[in-house]
Amino acid sequence: MKTYPLFAQLFSYPTLDFVRPTAELCTELAHYGTGAVDDFLSVAEHFTTNDSASLQEYYISTFDVNASCYLDIGYVLFGEESKRGQFLLNMNSEQLKAKNDCGKEFADHLPNMLTLLPKLEDNLFREELVVTMIMPALRHMYDNFRNKDNKYQILLSLLIRVLEADYRDSEFKTYKINQREIESTGVYSCGMDFTKLSGKKH
Repeated sequence: MKTYPLFAQLFSYPTLDFVRPTAELCTELAHYGTGAVDDFLSVAEHFTTNDSASLQEYYISTFDVNASCYLDIGYVLFGEESKRGQFLLNMNSEQLKAKNDCGKEFADHLPNMLTLLPKLEDNLFREELVVTMIMPALRHMYDNFRNKDNKYQILLSLLIRVLEADYRDSEFKTYKINQREIESTGVYSCGMDFTKLSGKKH
């Protein structure tokens, strides 16, 4: 669980020194194999050798200019349909319950989701949230990067690798993202009717 908040710091708008969280994340990634550490080296260099202004410019060019790379999980999953609103309401409730400070960002903003995970008391709900909602959103974000050398795409691939390892035995099915689903009506609501719609593998 220590790994997720470290990822959250690196996915946040750059305002603080990244040396400590970068070093700590490198240590944590060693538990997932030397390949994970090797893949992280260029990301670590990016966060520890560039000044704040350069990091901020890179962040903005990645997530604010490139519309395919929004960090709000509900938006990635559902677009602007009513489902996103219901998802956001439920995530607001979970964030408040866990007393997780979301700052100025939405409750479904990726860093806020990652800092929420260790604070959730219901392990089954955490697993369901990760496997059913977060992981398909991350894969969609990864696949839609235009610049394949982007450091945040590498960071996304590492986060996906960590989550897949942590939840490799999960029986929950991932939510399937497609344009028809985004444009359809009805609500696929986090923490309310996950299992009714997604079901479990048998």
